[in-house]
Amino acid sequence: CKTKKTKNYIFILYFHYLYFKKFDTMRVESKRGILMKIENVIKKFKDEDIYLCPKCLKQSNIQNISLVCENNHQYDFSKKGYIHLINNYKATKYSMELFEARSVIFKRELYKEVFLELGKLVEKYSKDVLIDAGCGEGYYIRQLKEIFPEKYFFGLDNSKAAIELAVKDDKLNPYMLANIEPLPFQDNSVSCILNILTPANYHEFFRVLGEEGYLIKIIPNTDYLREIRELMGVREYKNTETVNLIKENCNIIERVRVNKTYELDEYLAENFLKMTPLTFSKDVSREDIKKLKKITIDLEVLVCKKYSGHFY
Repeated sequence: CKTKKTKNYIFILYFHYLYFKKFDTMRVESKRGILMKIENVIKKFKDEDIYLCPKCLKQSNIQNISLVCENNHQYDFSKKGYIHLINNYKATKYSMELFEARSVIFKRELYKEVFLELGKLVEKYSKDVLIDAGCGEGYYIRQLKEIFPEKYFFGLDNSKAAIELAVKDDKLNPYMLANIEPLPFQDNSVSCILNILTPANYHEFFRVLGEEGYLIKIIPNTDYLREIRELMGVREYKNTETVNLIKENCNIIERVRVNKTYELDEYLAENFLKMTPLTFSKDVSREDIKKLKKITIDLEVLVCKKYSGHFY
């Protein structure tokens, strides 16, 4: 009888071992959220000499469970699914609520046309290693990885809320809590940088891209979210200064415009109002949500390359 109970116990343990082995993650009933096996976090990162220490700017390599440079500065991979590369981190004004609202909008495919154009350009201009500088919750590279599984898409953002939301939904791409100055990559180590509705650092971008890499930058056009601008009393936007700054720093070789207006229900209207910095200094009321019946997505996708022989 005792032998039978022991066998049953061993069988149950073995069953649980096989069951949990299938999963790379486990849910923890605490504020720590989803944890991953550390080896599965590291597997997502390209194990080659492409990394740069954000502290001393020396070459870094993956050693055991850390990124270590020749001066022995060490950054550990986190079981949460990413690597933290910001010294003296301070929270940004971009909250978890904002990124969760963005996720709602993306899942309803209101930026699908933008993604489709982006996918065409990634296929045309990128090679094996790409960076999404200012990746937010990781919507674009999560979708791109499904189309281009052979490529490495590194998601970088300086918001911990964004990165922690990204790794919950994305178990394939490597994510870094990092600044864009300095980028934690060596010179000429990246084929393409995505910079979508977020600030740029052209010196750093073209340092890691070199002469042959491409920057795909997405900027707002005049009608982008104009319904929210009108509702909040925000002045009309012109992207002339942004385009001129881009032209000063690099050569624009291709431009694509995406313009589409969508009908909104109250749920989508509320999430649009939560996801944009246009409402940061405003008190959004239920009346505002009810008034927002439509939204215009008006964006320009620019493919840029370093001016030949240009020093930054």
